[in-house]
Amino acid sequence: MADWATQNLAVVIHRTGEWSNRSAEDYRRRAILLLTIRLLRAIRAGMAVHAIGWEMEGRSMDRLVAELRARLIQVSDDPTDKTGRLWLERKLTEKSSITSALKASAPELDPTVVRDLYAALCQDAHADVGVVMRSLAEVDEDTLSAVVRWGPRHTNAARQSLVLLATFAAETATSLAVEAGIPYPERDALAERIAAAHATLAQAEQPTRRTAR
Repeated sequence: MADWATQNLAVVIHRTGEWSNRSAEDYRRRAILLLTIRLLRAIRAGMAVHAIGWEMEGRSMDRLVAELRARLIQVSDDPTDKTGRLWLERKLTEKSSITSALKASAPELDPTVVRDLYAALCQDAHADVGVVMRSLAEVDEDTLSAVVRWGPRHTNAARQSLVLLATFAAETATSLAVEAGIPYPERDALAERIAAAHATLAQAEQPTRRTAR
């Protein structure tokens, strides 16, 4: 599904040549395209890391993807060229922190939740012992000992990340296709597939209803 979503995004990017090169002063379009290209690359890199089982390291890419998406939405939501120009000139951070941009990119979520999630991703991306203890250590409370599981593995967290990456890729492809007036015939079919994946994940996260007898 993530492969499908990113392939579609790549096709949409490929078709935006004339749209993005209208004039040298079209900062908004240029910023949108550059952010989209960077987002595609980050998503594909994250997919590769998660696929081989390095989940904790994959969350560093999840963080980058979330930041790029937030800036892309910030630029896209400004109908003028101002925000795009500020980003291209590396001055956007002076006007808006990435945390503020992340909160604005997910208005359906409690800002506190967004802040806490981003803080956790930042910890995962740095040389912090907290991430080792949280993600790799398995504690035996009976013996008061811990074992660090250092090898690659796949858990439901990796599936959650891959579904999120696919969702962001599909969302970005749709947004860019609408902006540029580009045909995107697989949009609805992909959206259905992603919705099914979200439902499957939600079901997997539900506690079992069976009780021991």
